[in-house]
Amino acid sequence: MDDTKIIIASILTERLGDYSVRVCGYEQSAKKGSTKYFANIQAMVGLKSRCIRIAIAALLPVAFSNAFATGRNVGVRRSEQLSSRVLFMAKDKYSKGGATNGFNGKVISRSADLEGFSTYQTLFTCHDPRNRRTSEEVSGSSASSLRRGELLRFIYDFDELVVGNGTSSEPTNAVMLIHPIGVGIGRWYYDRLMESLHDQYGDMERRVVFLSPDLLGSGTACAPITESGDDLMKLPLLNISDWSEQVEALMADYETKSEAKGYSIDSWSIVANGGCSPIALKVAKDGVQGDALFKGKVTNVIISAPPRLQFFLRGNDPEKVKKSYRTLSGILGNMFWWYSLRRNGKFVQKFSEKNLVGMPENLGDDWTPNCVATARICGGRSRYSTFAFLAGTLQDGCSDSLEGLKGSGVKIDFIRGTDKRRNSARSWFWQRQRKKGRRDAESRGGNDNVSTDIKEKRDTSLNEQEAETDTIQKYVQMNGNRGETAYVGGRISLAHEDANGYAHALMKFIK
Repeated sequence: MDDTKIIIASILTERLGDYSVRVCGYEQSAKKGSTKYFANIQAMVGLKSRCIRIAIAALLPVAFSNAFATGRNVGVRRSEQLSSRVLFMAKDKYSKGGATNGFNGKVISRSADLEGFSTYQTLFTCHDPRNRRTSEEVSGSSASSLRRGELLRFIYDFDELVVGNGTSSEPTNAVMLIHPIGVGIGRWYYDRLMESLHDQYGDMERRVVFLSPDLLGSGTACAPITESGDDLMKLPLLNISDWSEQVEALMADYETKSEAKGYSIDSWSIVANGGCSPIALKVAKDGVQGDALFKGKVTNVIISAPPRLQFFLRGNDPEKVKKSYRTLSGILGNMFWWYSLRRNGKFVQKFSEKNLVGMPENLGDDWTPNCVATARICGGRSRYSTFAFLAGTLQDGCSDSLEGLKGSGVKIDFIRGTDKRRNSARSWFWQRQRKKGRRDAESRGGNDNVSTDIKEKRDTSLNEQEAETDTIQKYVQMNGNRGETAYVGGRISLAHEDANGYAHALMKFIK
């Protein structure tokens, strides 16, 4: 049993080929999938049950894949002293047609070699006030633990596309593209849109700049470094403010960079998809109220595939969000991540076809490979942003942001897909709880069947009817924020499904 505890505490290092196990001070290697591998696991753990042996062999590499992860070159000297929140690191262009990720050398394919398209690397420094432990509690912890208020440095990439032939004497319109959060989703989500914008509007008179960064915890932005110079192997729970401050800091720094080249940013438009719309609204509100770092005026917020009105007005219980995040950041979440990426992302492909697009062919050949490649960056640490999203950290309500934008002149518009199917969002846990409620009601018999379970169903039905009649479009219209809607082909991932239609709707809104 002592050996078993040591194995569970130490676990396996996740690699593509071999796995190694450290037990009682010695190492033993085992080939994944071989008979020797299972025999070694059985011998070291001391369990003879075939079912338990196979379960341990399958789950231990997943649950504790980062136990012995090593440091990596992230493109910045750890002794570097930071004098501002955002610093541009490498301003030279990466290779067009194949932007190389600076962390592990993997190549995320680009659909075309676009003129005016380039990839830059930048750094975002922020405080982490969410850690509940004091410095005394952390004193005996591992190096990757956080002290209260310690600075985190996120180094990440962002794409830039410049279209139009405007001169330096004319103002530049800038558009910030906020990608969705999910398994392996990153700035590449807007690759098709970038290509379409270049092809359709590359020769127009006015100058428009499009920026697409990796959000914190996604893609290249999932390997923060602490003040002491250590890699943070497990990310803290990110929230709306973290992402909005990242976007605002990038906007401010890009304004400085643009002015140095002789171009002034006159206005900003913020674009977001679905569940990430609270980030766009928060950035716009901070800009209107003068709380942001950037100086340009926010004129437009464009939300594609918007959720129901309830999403924008009702917030989650923060304690429940934290509890859910802790649960997802454990064995269950690691099992989910492993299952999503196994067999070259077979689950990602099936889930995307069923829930994200109108037709499977809309995904194209690059969707799943890009998801898998991006999800594996930095040892798979991008899973923590997905876990935060699944825990409901973005469902904090947007009432403050919507109220702050009321009558401000900021136009909030929507892009919807012609495929209006809704995701059922029925998890196994939800179905189990509902069936349990039905069984309890039936066991009581008689009129007791019309009890709590029925009331909950009735309340849900009323809420759905309310959402149908009182939409987010009507809400922003009443607030004086325009609230127009454009329809393009597709269902949820509209910028990827119908890039040409999306580009046309986007340019129509920001004109």
